[in-house]
Amino acid sequence: MNTSSIEHVFFDLDNTLWDFGNNSKKILYSIYQNFKLDEMGISSFELFHKQYAFRNEMLWKEYKVGTKTKEEVRIQRFRHTLYDHGIDNNLMAHELADFYIENTKKVKDLLPGAIETLDKLSEKYILHVITNGFDEVQFFKIKNSGIDHYFKTVTTAEQAGVLKPEPAIFELSLKKARASARNSVYIGDSPEADGKGALNAGMNFIWFNYKGEENTYKFDYVVHGLQELTNNL
Repeated sequence: MNTSSIEHVFFDLDNTLWDFGNNSKKILYSIYQNFKLDEMGISSFELFHKQYAFRNEMLWKEYKVGTKTKEEVRIQRFRHTLYDHGIDNNLMAHELADFYIENTKKVKDLLPGAIETLDKLSEKYILHVITNGFDEVQFFKIKNSGIDHYFKTVTTAEQAGVLKPEPAIFELSLKKARASARNSVYIGDSPEADGKGALNAGMNFIWFNYKGEENTYKFDYVVHGLQELTNNL
């Protein structure tokens, strides 16, 4: 990658800047405690968290292909999780879904080095976000964690009508940014959604491999911590 030609840097949000894994787990633990799910037969938080993660992933896949709506994903991930544990309570599923969204607006932990990296990169490049997710939640995450001022544009899957790695979301983001793919680099944690999507759109890509996974995708550029980006860009 010829960094001298890079003008625009695009970031994924969840698990690249915003600590989705830990923030989401905090909210789910609050749900488990506040709604006394142990008294309803879910014997441990670990079981609840594991089944929610499974159901959430399955429903997002259905949303991606158009067989589920945004609202169906929001509610059914909790309805199915409860039902899997023998709880048939649609009203509670709605209450848990509302609780999750409201509390997403309260947690704001970023991954280590996020602020320092954004500070340094913003001195050299125009920064943007491309994120899967729903507008109301993603925009609030960015604002609530105090990083909104770094970004010229934010493009969500809801705006594009498709999820990464579909080319349309990258094309929309480049159009909004008034950037060309060859003068842009995308940074994200998902080899499939971020890596394949960005490369297929003609963008440069840096894999944020914070889990230390084997690079079976043979990406040319890999970092394991955000602050490494300042040495690569």
